[in-house]
Amino acid sequence: MTEDEFTDPYGFTGALPVTSTQRMIPTGEFKPGLSIGQPAPDFELPNHLGETVSFHADRDGARAALLFYRSAVW
Repeated sequence: MTEDEFTDPYGFTGALPVTSTQRMIPTGEFKPGLSIGQPAPDFELPNHLGETVSFHADRDGARAALLFYRSAVW
């Protein structure tokens, strides 16, 4: 465990809790992300085989759900 981590009462080790004084609150313009129902921009990522996959092109118009986990410690 590093100084940037903590262990909760259940034994889970993770990033510093929101209440930590070592976290920083973003200043200036801070966009939290897409709104519900807002179309996502196209992006490319490698799949499990290392091949580049385009979010829009490879779905061929099919609907998709994007799930984001906020993991950055500000």
